[in-house]
Amino acid sequence: MITLLILIGSFAVLFLLKRAGYTQRSNRELANYSMAFFLVFFGLSHFYKKSELMMILPSWVPFPEFVVYVTGVIEIVFAIGLLFERTRRVTGVLVALFFVAILPANVHKAINDLEISGAMSSTFLSWVRLFFQPIFIVWVLYSSKKQN
Repeated sequence: MITLLILIGSFAVLFLLKRAGYTQRSNRELANYSMAFFLVFFGLSHFYKKSELMMILPSWVPFPEFVVYVTGVIEIVFAIGLLFERTRRVTGVLVALFFVAILPANVHKAINDLEISGAMSSTFLSWVRLFFQPIFIVWVLYSSKKQN
């Protein structure tokens, strides 16, 4: 379950740095930076795991290679958008919608027992991953929300 490890792990590192006095950022900002890291990490994977990511696309998706590359670029652009306070909220909403849009690929992966090398993947974990999608959506909506 590499997705959850990347998100929670990056947040944990940032939180420990905060506790050690290296930053005064709020936990919400740390969660936002963790999501940005998550998006860059997985966005880049679209370029070196292209063939495997093309396999998880349902057959009705046209131009699978193009879609894999474009979604990788979109994830990286979203990560950049999350870094700036001015674009953070709208980017957070767009990321949440993006996570909904990519759900069919995750369902296709689980149903067809498709594995991605190095992704701590199995049939069971593919199904579990579907239940994490709402967590990612809530995470990005919360972390991109303006501080009170």
